[in-house]
Amino acid sequence: MILSYSDYEKLTAFSCDVVVVGTGAGGAVVGTELAEAGYQVLLVEEGGHHPTTSFNPYVTESVPRLYRDASATLMFGHPAIPYVEGRCLGGSTVINGGMVYRAPERVLSHWQELAGTPDLGPKSLEPLFEHVEARVHASPQLELSVGEDSRIMIRGAERMGWRYSLNRRAQESCVGSNNCILGCPTGAKQSTLVSYLPRALERGAHCLTEVRVERLLIERGRCVGVRGRAINPRTQQPDRPVQVRARAVVVAAGAVQTPLLLLRHRLGAPSGQLGRNLLCHPNAKLLAVYPHRVEGWKGVSQEAQIREFHEQGLIFAENFVPPAVLAAFLCAHGAPVWRLMRRFNQMVVCGVLVEDSSSGRVSRRFGMPHAHYDITPFDQVRFLEGIRLLAQMHFEMGAEFVVLPFANDSIARSVDELQRIVKRQLDPNQLELFTVHIMGTARMGSRPEQSVVGLDGELWDLPGCYVADASVFPTAVGVNPQLTIMALATRVASRIELGKAA
Repeated sequence: MILSYSDYEKLTAFSCDVVVVGTGAGGAVVGTELAEAGYQVLLVEEGGHHPTTSFNPYVTESVPRLYRDASATLMFGHPAIPYVEGRCLGGSTVINGGMVYRAPERVLSHWQELAGTPDLGPKSLEPLFEHVEARVHASPQLELSVGEDSRIMIRGAERMGWRYSLNRRAQESCVGSNNCILGCPTGAKQSTLVSYLPRALERGAHCLTEVRVERLLIERGRCVGVRGRAINPRTQQPDRPVQVRARAVVVAAGAVQTPLLLLRHRLGAPSGQLGRNLLCHPNAKLLAVYPHRVEGWKGVSQEAQIREFHEQGLIFAENFVPPAVLAAFLCAHGAPVWRLMRRFNQMVVCGVLVEDSSSGRVSRRFGMPHAHYDITPFDQVRFLEGIRLLAQMHFEMGAEFVVLPFANDSIARSVDELQRIVKRQLDPNQLELFTVHIMGTARMGSRPEQSVVGLDGELWDLPGCYVADASVFPTAVGVNPQLTIMALATRVASRIELGKAA
């Protein structure tokens, strides 16, 4: 059963075995695993329920209803970094590209070393990865779904002698409609909306949509539920109280909203790490314009990733976006943007992703989350080198010019001009960055003085309260994090211990 705002006129109090806050890669997995284990589960989602049949390519309609704050969310810092969060049933899995990469073995080996136990190591997590991969149908793309922009990237890597990997995605018979970021209109992308949540509902779980959780219920030192308010879909105001009592609470609201909720209760005291260790896997957009038609909007978004420089923390990948989104994020205004967008059918949109070498912080200001993240001089050098290499590859492939992610000088028409522009980039604030991979703000570990939650996901200083989303990552993973989130959430679900009936 899925409830929405109108249902809370009469129903305002609920009880269950486990209440899960969030329905994305973490929350939906925990809720489903527990429902299938026979527990009474209630999932709470701040956004609405938008089924596959409602998804369409209209940005002005889709973004406000699927994204938090219509995607106008920002990390402050040098430079400021826009980020996005899904706010709908299925969370960010509804609006991402569905890539399913395991955290690299070197990362998991480091996690094992930090924890002092093999619990977070490659061997322990391998069966969890396999379990999740089977559930989301992790598989390569059908040949017919691959577009020309992906083929240009692959041919470019081959011409440069660079290694690349074909993506495995959470998909079943994807035909490459390239509407991933606005919701898959065919249901092929296996977001939790179509993969996990139907299983949970079939096993008796219930879901409260359009409810914003604002407080935890804490009695005698144990978490026994949540309290929030239903959001009026017309006014967007939270105006109806809702309360859920439970034997255990799982917070899986994402690495920005999860620490915001927990910080309201001054939790995380043993280590002081709650909200810290903010990781974001930032990326810089690059736009190559060719003298011939590419039609990058045809075919799957991102068939492959260039991994030649992965050990240096760099990944190159294409990721085509709708024209309205692209125009909004160009380092130009007015007539120059119009002239450039007239070449839309000749573009390859791609980017340089850099693995975090530092971290930021999420704090509370005026009751709202305040995310702050600065790139380091080391990361700036890596961005500049990655941009130079990727742009050079496109010139080798015959690009007419390349639009670079620099606010002060963004057009390069030759390799020589590219080199001159890159050398002039001394100020990190001139670099245009973006991210969709937020992690690390409630890190998992084996000691309370170094982490926020234990290896079972439970907060050290609040029994009965668990975290099961990207917040628990001990360090950066340097790849798309969805699969790792799901694997760790599966682990947390298996470790939850229920207290007395609420």
